[in-house]
Amino acid sequence: MNTKVAAPFAMHTTRTTLLAAVVVIVSTVFLLGDAAVRTGVMATVAIGSVLVISFAIRRYRPDDSRCWWALFGASVVFIFGVSLRSDPSALAHSFPLLPDVFTLTGYGLVTYALSRWIRDRKSIDDITPLVDAGLIFLGSLFLSWLLFISPALESPRSSASTVMNGVYPAIDAALITLTTYLVFSSKPRTPALQWALAALIATLVGDVSYAFAATTDDAPSSGLLDGIYLFAYLSLAMAALDPSMRTVSHRQPPAPAHSNRRVVFVVLLLVVCGTVPLLGSAGSTGDLVVRSLLLASILVGAFLRGESALARVQTGKDQAKYRAAHDLLTGLPNRTMLDEEFARHEHSQAPGRTCVLFVDLDNFKMVNDSYGHRVGDELITAAARRIRAAVGAADSVIRYAGDEFIVLTRRDRAGAEALACRIIDRMNEPFPLSAATAYVTASVGIADADRLHDAIRESDTAMYHAKSLGAARYAFFDESLRARATSAIETATALRGAIRRGELEVYYQPIVDTASRTTVVYEALVRWNWQGRVRAPNEFIPIAESTNLIKEIGEWVLRTAIADLVTLRANGQNVTMSVNVSPMQLRDESLPVVVEGLLARYGIAGSDLALEITESDLIDDIGTAKTVLDRLAAMGVLIVLDDFGIGYSSLSRLRAMPIALLKIDKSFVHEIGRSESDTQFIAAIVAMASALPVTTVAEGVETEEQAAVVEALECRFAQGFLFGRPAPIAHWLLESARRR
Repeated sequence: MNTKVAAPFAMHTTRTTLLAAVVVIVSTVFLLGDAAVRTGVMATVAIGSVLVISFAIRRYRPDDSRCWWALFGASVVFIFGVSLRSDPSALAHSFPLLPDVFTLTGYGLVTYALSRWIRDRKSIDDITPLVDAGLIFLGSLFLSWLLFISPALESPRSSASTVMNGVYPAIDAALITLTTYLVFSSKPRTPALQWALAALIATLVGDVSYAFAATTDDAPSSGLLDGIYLFAYLSLAMAALDPSMRTVSHRQPPAPAHSNRRVVFVVLLLVVCGTVPLLGSAGSTGDLVVRSLLLASILVGAFLRGESALARVQTGKDQAKYRAAHDLLTGLPNRTMLDEEFARHEHSQAPGRTCVLFVDLDNFKMVNDSYGHRVGDELITAAARRIRAAVGAADSVIRYAGDEFIVLTRRDRAGAEALACRIIDRMNEPFPLSAATAYVTASVGIADADRLHDAIRESDTAMYHAKSLGAARYAFFDESLRARATSAIETATALRGAIRRGELEVYYQPIVDTASRTTVVYEALVRWNWQGRVRAPNEFIPIAESTNLIKEIGEWVLRTAIADLVTLRANGQNVTMSVNVSPMQLRDESLPVVVEGLLARYGIAGSDLALEITESDLIDDIGTAKTVLDRLAAMGVLIVLDDFGIGYSSLSRLRAMPIALLKIDKSFVHEIGRSESDTQFIAAIVAMASALPVTTVAEGVETEEQAAVVEALECRFAQGFLFGRPAPIAHWLLESARRR
């Protein structure tokens, strides 16, 4: 992109000063010399300008060299056209339109160059400049008809050449319109284009002079005409020699839709429209007034058309740029602005470091699913306003994605933590929405890495750590979280291929009948033998879920458990199998197909298999979950609600779901003998389950006292270390053989 340079008529450089000196010397020699001298100067300048254009193209190597070569060709043919027009005796009688052929060819080349520049600069996406140029051409042609063409047709000296002399000013006006658009449609102005505009204006003056002379008996003054075209050639040479010529086709920053210079240009147009008709002959004063008014209306209307189009395009571009960089829902900058905003804070002189606060709304999905996306959008908008109100004027708030926001601020650690507390406090207040009043909190992660994307990643990690501590908390990213994140990456990498390497194993824990203490069900629990240690599911299942490995692992566990059930039964154990299902599996509508295929493969009835889900699984996506569970229940598969009592299940939800068993969370069982309220709570769950009707299982039974209370409360099944710890199938096969 070109940098701002001086205007073409301001002489602030040595190069400009030398060129101006050459212009002064040439002009002096031209004005003081006789006809022969002026002809020689004119020829020298014209040929020299052509050579200068060729030299400049080779020196500056512009990207749009074809356009400049087109101007070079136009300069060459204009030399022949002007020479033949100024000396008609040089023409052969058989080729009276030869100068017009050269001139029109030159105009065609100039039009090509200007049109290509407009397209390449992409400062406008439609053909408004070309339309405007057409309007100006028509208006100017109307003027030429009144002043030149019509009188020429009435003259005895009328010829096709005199008619063409009246057309050239209209072509000049159209080209001036295109060039003016290029000059004023961007800021800063391009000096090369300004010199080109000056050359075209001089050409217009020369062509108007030729056309006017053709309607009178006076021959055109060769000195005057040569001087006008001399200035045109000098201006074109100046345009080629200016370094900005190499960037004419580059995309330019848009200029304001209106400026003082444009007002001056409009005034000059009005003056021209009012005075030019005076040069022609009119039949009456009224005729002269009408000509002036019509001409003024056409030219000013055409100019205003261009101004209006430019203003509309500029407004559209500004709006498109704004929409591309801002979130339409909240009006906040979107993630495309992160780099720019981060750089602004990095270059700020404010004390501290640039901190990134990653803000995520807690339980937003529950509000969105319960009340719909429209209410969810209301919540996002209200949350954005609160965050914006909580931060400082110099801070940046960006909507990152969904219910996630990023705050960029320049503070020390204490200041960043204080800001996080303010955001959390504001979010703790109730949200009055159209459908209901929602209570949504926020978790905030903070990081101050030197690079933006590192800071975002680390603040995101800190935010999830804050969520793990509970709702409405914040956490600052530190080395412990970095080590945890690194460990998670290593775990995810090692987990890939664990099945193929035989590192995964299924352990089984018995579930007994409380009355007979007989094992009736085995719960399948996956274990991972890695780095010399057997790892529990809580160490790798969350990582498997986040890396989309859970589907593969879940299907393997299900297949292994059903196969082992066949083995257990073959060894005399009359038991069934219970397998845990992850939330991702529950949202996968192919799960019933997989289960049905495995049951058929191993000859197991659906009632011999139970699938365990948690209350949080139902909350995440209740619609899809119900569909999947209904299909499983139709196959006879038992659905078990695990960890009951610590989630958010309602009675209506339990009734709507095909739940067959409730597993009372072990936290209540552990309080038996120490907390009467927990014992009563277990009794209430058993009574509620009997009313649904649903069978209950007490988890975490570790003592005979707990077992006795559970049995007394008529909880039919129990599970815990008292009855057996999780162990491989080989252990339970040996145990079965020992008992036999």
